[in-house]
Amino acid sequence: MKNERSGAGRGHKMVVLLLLLVVFLLAAISCALALRVYRGPNTSPVGRWRMRLDLTETARARANGWLQRAELGERVDTADALPLIQVGVLLELTPEGGWSREVEESSLAAAEKEAENALAASLRELLLLRFSDAGRAVGTPEDAETRFQKAVGMSSDQYLESYGPRLLPTLEELRETYEGSGSYEIDGQRMRIDGQPVRCLVDDGVMALVRDGKTEVYERAN
Repeated sequence: MKNERSGAGRGHKMVVLLLLLVVFLLAAISCALALRVYRGPNTSPVGRWRMRLDLTETARARANGWLQRAELGERVDTADALPLIQVGVLLELTPEGGWSREVEESSLAAAEKEAENALAASLRELLLLRFSDAGRAVGTPEDAETRFQKAVGMSSDQYLESYGPRLLPTLEELRETYEGSGSYEIDGQRMRIDGQPVRCLVDDGVMALVRDGKTEVYERAN
């Protein structure tokens, strides 16, 4: 009797284990299918994408070059006041196999303003250095701005707008480099843009295009 009960118990356990295994496999399959459905649209390159072109170093080099022409200008680095300067470049890939790319004019205007503000702050810093070097009371950046306006007859922002250097490439220069249109074909992670091979990686709203040893990173745009 004891052996019969033991055998029945083992049989019951086996049935339970088999049922649990089936449930586990069904759950795994469901999760895999759900993940595939969820990730499908995100891994398609079709749509609008934005590349944030980093022009921070360009702005820094041009600003510092302008400042260094003035006395003590080599002691001021615009990087201390310069935020990340980026300009948007929009890429659209259509379902029909066409592509087009354009520079965001609004983001260029905003980037130019940010760069000019940083140069104005650096100019005020330079004025304070020159006051100190001349043995005058150093004061604050606001004091430097007041003295500058009295001496020149305009604010540092107005002065730079009229007489300062161009800190970023012009819209025309950026358009010549980045804008265009054409056709594309894609097969897995391989893409051909206007017949040229490009590696395309898309994941979670980010796309990387790799060609000629250079990588362009885009974020999916609305």
